[in-house]
Amino acid sequence: MSFDPAQLKRHCEIIIQSRRIKNKIVVLCEGEGGIKDNRYRLSPQTYARMEQMPDANFYKACVPRWWSQYKPEFFNCGDRKDVIDTYFALLEIHQQDSENSYLTPGLLQTTNRRNARYRS
Repeated sequence: MSFDPAQLKRHCEIIIQSRRIKNKIVVLCEGEGGIKDNRYRLSPQTYARMEQMPDANFYKACVPRWWSQYKPEFFNCGDRKDVIDTYFALLEIHQQDSENSYLTPGLLQTTNRRNARYRS
């Protein structure tokens, strides 16, 4: 089940206004346990808890420890369609109002579990 347009817009607004993405790589993750599967109301606090969700946790573990100051911010988005929709919606929202956005479009990435490799 994918985001409806209102959920997608709210999802993107929370990501784009999050201070923790400022000057960082933003990675949109595909996987179960995404934000739409969360039983809590969508809020910045819910997104802060996302780092404990299985897929975001998995991707964080793939980043080398020596790279800690450059560590990307990972956001679980749900299925592949939601990742793609979120990617293009984030770019569109950023173009419309870049003054109220912490997003750096050149640092926006997507991934899925099949493309990631675990490194310690």
